[in-house]
Amino acid sequence: MKVRVDEDLCIGCGICEGIAPEVFSLENGPVAEVIMDPVEADFQDAAREAAEECPETAIIIEEDADEQPYEETALEQPCQETTTEVLDSIELETEVEESNPIMVSERKEEMRTTVDPDLCIGCGICEGIVPEVFSLLNEPYAEVLLDPVPEEYQDAVREAAEECPEEAITVIE
Repeated sequence: MKVRVDEDLCIGCGICEGIAPEVFSLENGPVAEVIMDPVEADFQDAAREAAEECPETAIIIEEDADEQPYEETALEQPCQETTTEVLDSIELETEVEESNPIMVSERKEEMRTTVDPDLCIGCGICEGIVPEVFSLLNEPYAEVLLDPVPEEYQDAVREAAEECPEEAITVIE
């Protein structure tokens, strides 16, 4: 398997390097470069995952003719399904919390979130995780749509902050 990075599309977010550091690097420039070509068998799944997670679809996978066709796994479903799963888990937690008054009172705290426009690279990960709270429609960086953050989105906002490659999201609790 061979991998290429379209330098015109790559925004240098570092997601590919985070998923497959044996295959991709941003050490030598503002965009990702392939450092293992062809990709060894042990690292092919990680390279495919990096291609799927690339917010700009800048990673091109070229399968060798003798390789088996690649089958999509559950990890590689579109962001909308991932967001739905997160929201379903939040709803489940809410149902459990309602039966435990101690947990409900602990979760009633107000959460606020901000995005530092100087750090945000507009990769869209936060919007993919919780589009009800973050948007890239009006600016080249993520904007906060709901502040304070409603309780049902708080766990997803924490996840978005953790997944942000530039640590541009601040959660204030």
